[in-house]
Amino acid sequence: MRDLKDLLEDDLVRRGRAALKSGKYRAAQDLFAEYCDRQIQIEKPISPTLLADYATAVAHCGDLKEAAEICFRALSRDRRSPDVFLALARVYSMGSSRKKAIEAIERGMAISPQHPGLVALRAELGVRRAPPIPFLPRDNRWNVTLGKFLDRYFPKRRGRFV
Repeated sequence: MRDLKDLLEDDLVRRGRAALKSGKYRAAQDLFAEYCDRQIQIEKPISPTLLADYATAVAHCGDLKEAAEICFRALSRDRRSPDVFLALARVYSMGSSRKKAIEAIERGMAISPQHPGLVALRAELGVRRAPPIPFLPRDNRWNVTLGKFLDRYFPKRRGRFV
């Protein structure tokens, strides 16, 4: 590959996303880092979606703390981007913080309920439904019995029984 300094900004982004998609995380990280450095030098804002892609590449390269910081920087610019919440959830799931990953997924799905990446990651992690009687503990015999009954006779139920 040619030197990164020779590439235009659009090429850096395009090649970075292609590298990310094909699993070449180190190359994606280098391309996104070069792009971000250029944008910072000319004091131009960086899109939150691109920061999310950069965070994903950084996380896959092993620096989870830096990836989370990049996600939070992206969230400070746009709190309504499901792509940023997806990147944050991926970072948390790589760091074995399943609870925080699910929280990030839920926040992203509140913005975009049908986002394919969020839906896929949620299915991959697995999310328990709320207990039928929410004010009782999950392992309470009434919740267990009622949950089994509802699963048997209403297998596609959503939400709670109240």
